[in-house]
Amino acid sequence: MDSVPGVDRADVRETDDSSTLILSANGLHVMMIRLRYGSIWGDADEVINSAGEVATGAVCAWTLIGQVLSLELDRRAAAKLGFPCDYRVRLDLPAEKLSLVRASLLEILSAECFVVDTPEGRVTS
Repeated sequence: MDSVPGVDRADVRETDDSSTLILSANGLHVMMIRLRYGSIWGDADEVINSAGEVATGAVCAWTLIGQVLSLELDRRAAAKLGFPCDYRVRLDLPAEKLSLVRASLLEILSAECFVVDTPEGRVTS
């Protein structure tokens, strides 16, 4: 677990055309996961790395088990973002922020396969 990068801050930004989950560590963005509403192809999810590289439709599947977020990324997207195909981050967040992350991920990545721990139990797609 020590090789899994940690995140100590999570924020959600909502605009008329997008919803963005921002994950940060030590004041720097680790990544953003964004849902753009009403793009040419309909709603589109994006993953953005700390350098600002954007990969659309990058996430094939994801899990949030305990405090570990795992994203299974498309091979091309992973290469573009500089992430491994199985990208994991540890969410070192208080319970209320973890709940915010969970809700945001369920909104943004609802079309992908997922497994999520909730206070009521495990939810799968």
